[in-house]
Amino acid sequence: VEDPRVRYHFEKAKAKQRQIRRKMYQYLSGAFGGPVQYEPKQLRPAHYNMNITDYHFDVVAELLVRAAKDMGVDPEAIMDAQLVVCRVRADITTGCTVRMELAKKKNTTDGMDQLFQRLGGLDGV
Repeated sequence: VEDPRVRYHFEKAKAKQRQIRRKMYQYLSGAFGGPVQYEPKQLRPAHYNMNITDYHFDVVAELLVRAAKDMGVDPEAIMDAQLVVCRVRADITTGCTVRMELAKKKNTTDGMDQLFQRLGGLDGV
């Protein structure tokens, strides 16, 4: 994936890139009604620590749509595919969402100046 918005998640060794492609193909095959080769319940644990935000999810979904259009896929089929892909948004983004919510809660209880205070306040900076 060349798109700079998500390249970090895909810039891996060639073997890892092949594995990612294979798993995406396996998942999409089953999700689109073909042979089920990847268990959907594996999505959440597989992506939990990857820090994938809604923004990153939307970019990859956009790239899938663009690829389908470039291949001449029927526009209605593309819309149906988008709906299918969006069903797993929470499974893909949950880890990052949970960590962001925990950070917000910590900021609320401990204050927004945590780092400033840990560095010694005005005297430390």
